[in-house]
This record gives sequence, structure tokens and C-alpha cells, in this order.
Amino acid sequence: MLPSIKPPTTSLTGTHVRTIRGALGLTIAQLANVLGVHPSSVQRWELAGGQPIKVEGVPLTVLNALRIRVLHEAKGRQLAAATGQQVSTKLATGGVLLALAVLLLFAAGEEK
Repeated sequence: MLPSIKPPTTSLTGTHVRTIRGALGLTIAQLANVLGVHPSSVQRWELAGGQPIKVEGVPLTVLNALRIRVLHEAKGRQLAAATGQQVSTKLATGGVLLALAVLLLFAAGEEK
């Protein structure tokens, strides 16, 4: 049995549709094809901006699944960026400490 993934509790808005389409790199016509709707429907939804849109059936299920995927990918990128920043900071700190140790050895006359 497959685990069920509940769709987001907030309703979909035109901004959500545009964000999903942009994250996937799809044109309006391509997203419409994926959803099985006319491109004018996708365009109408996107033009709604932050207002809730009326989507039902399979297109709603697909959009909610894509929205979850896009949100998870965005969180993954944020985590990777934060981890990269931490690694860079630690490497820089380690480099400074190593340089300081070499400088102290040189100052003490123990350079080899």
C-alpha cells in the first residue's frame, strides 16, 4: 500500500500555478498538456494572481502533487545552500588557524 500524501491545506492561487510552471521550466501550453486542460485555462488561473482559483479533478490532483514536489525541492536547495555556507565558513576558519600556527612557528624560530 502506498503512503498517502495530503495536498496542502491552502487553496491554489494563480501565483501557485505560475510558480509551479516556472520551477518546472514549462510553457503555459506544456503545463496545460500535462494537466489535460486548454492553455487558456492555465493562463486564466495565472492571471488570478494571489486569488484562489477553481480547479477540480485530475488537474487539481496533479497541481497539488507538483506543488508538493516544488516545495520539497526548494527546501532541499535552501538546506544545501546553508550547508555549503557552513562548510565554507569552517574551511575559512581552519585555513586561518593553520596560517596562524605556521606564523607562530616561524616567529618562534621553529620553521622547517
